[in-house]
Amino acid sequence: MKDKPIVNARRINKMRFIVGIVLCSLVIVMTFVALTLNLVDYKKQTPESGIGTLRMFTTVSNIIAGFAALMCLPFQIDGLRRDRYKLPSWIVIVMYVGAAGVFLTFFVAITLITAYQGFVKTMFLKSNLYMHTINPLLITFLFVLVVSDAHIKFSQSFIAAVPVIVYMVVYFIMVFIAHVWRDHYYTDKFIPWPVSMVLIIAISFGVCQLLRALHNLTNKRVHRSIERYYKESPDFEFPKVSDAIAALAKIESKFYYEGDDVYIPVDIIQMLSDRYGARSVPVDILYDIYLEQYLLNIGVRPSKAD
Repeated sequence: MKDKPIVNARRINKMRFIVGIVLCSLVIVMTFVALTLNLVDYKKQTPESGIGTLRMFTTVSNIIAGFAALMCLPFQIDGLRRDRYKLPSWIVIVMYVGAAGVFLTFFVAITLITAYQGFVKTMFLKSNLYMHTINPLLITFLFVLVVSDAHIKFSQSFIAAVPVIVYMVVYFIMVFIAHVWRDHYYTDKFIPWPVSMVLIIAISFGVCQLLRALHNLTNKRVHRSIERYYKESPDFEFPKVSDAIAALAKIESKFYYEGDDVYIPVDIIQMLSDRYGARSVPVDILYDIYLEQYLLNIGVRPSKAD
């Protein structure tokens, strides 16, 4: 059986930049459009019309998703400019929170709400098209397949469930204690409301685990692909590891802009060090080689220690 061809990790990452920018932009636009449609919709004359749309978890979760995409977008653009796909772990968690909320909305809409409102009305009518269908699919795809840099721990899945828990607490207070909101989710109509709320939180946690598993699967596959590229690709086949590090510095320096900080790709240097095995030199020395070559390539002569 033939080995799979080695994938150029840098080209794949560039594709991820572009797809990430497009999807983040779409989520932001779709959130704005859907929120606008809801805010100007007074025809229904229900407490959830107009500004009352902010009582709905669907609206709240889409706003969170829109903010998550808005926060992620600058890192996607900067990554494309620098040709370096490396998102801060906190951005990945923010995207996780956004994806978990809207995917829960999608799941509840397609499994429960369609039963009494109808599939077309629930998934495609007016703002439902954006909030129940398009946004959940876009940001889920974005989180699972594009923003897959960091491995998400089990404990971090509790963070993704926080918006649901907070919303359920507020909902309980506003509906059953303050009697300001009506029970628009019918939590007390078919089964006792405590059971309804526990079920919703349990489903939310299940959604968090599903998204975490899919994200981590992609993360593992992407990491393997990147590792194989730097350890096996002929692009970094040199007599000595120092030559490979110098070649890496030459590639990275092409994307330097005046005023940028010099970034040392520690993970890639470690992969190249592992590739050369017993022939490699201490990794600290490799960092020095990389930095010296990088500075020379951008026209800065490194200062020598006395």
